[in-house]
Amino acid sequence: MELLYTYTDGSKLYKMSAKALLNVPIWKGNRNIDMNHVATIRESIQDKVMLLDSGYKTIQYNEYEDDEPCKRTYVVDGQHRLSVVGGYFENYPDAPDFFITVTQIKVDSEADVINYFNKINNVKPLHYDEDPNMIMNKYIEPLSKHFNKGIHLIRSGATKRPYLSIEKLRETLRKKVNELKQISVEDFILKCDEINETILKNVTNGTYKILERDKKMIDKIRQLHFGLAWKEKYNWIDELFES
Repeated sequence: MELLYTYTDGSKLYKMSAKALLNVPIWKGNRNIDMNHVATIRESIQDKVMLLDSGYKTIQYNEYEDDEPCKRTYVVDGQHRLSVVGGYFENYPDAPDFFITVTQIKVDSEADVINYFNKINNVKPLHYDEDPNMIMNKYIEPLSKHFNKGIHLIRSGATKRPYLSIEKLRETLRKKVNELKQISVEDFILKCDEINETILKNVTNGTYKILERDKKMIDKIRQLHFGLAWKEKYNWIDELFES
């Protein structure tokens, strides 16, 4: 990967192999891929895949593995074009690789990724009422900002309790996305705060049965004043929609 230019906002323009970019995963908060759009792109280039050699954007930030930060890179813009490129190499495995340009920016958190994604898509129809990922982003960004003050309590990657996994949060919220649309972001944050306080109270006063293996985690929950990851299945999300 060759650095070509550094922009004022700190993002960097790189030249890299198309096949190398195909190995970079798509950010999990991206819109669901529209195969009709993929087909439209494929038809427009008529196998001239090298026309799809620019405009890609990636982000790099820390995820967590065993509480240790590790850098991860994801594609946030260009997944439909990459789908066409990937399909081309599948159909023509002996086709030569080619160079493409990619803009990459480093960010601090999932909330920053969502904010950046929204900025680069501000002229595109996001369909918040239709795409589950877009709907969830609308709530996950402020929730992360609300709790991640000084320390990342809500994290990406293979994080362990008592830190809350954004991937598991997305997985759980996806099942409730229709109900989620019915409450305001402000009410969502307020209810999460209330539920967090209730969990903290219950792990302290003996309401919850605490297994011996969980005692260290409970101490950490009290220390962090954060209990939303107490139940591995994030059952508290059901409480958001009970009233």
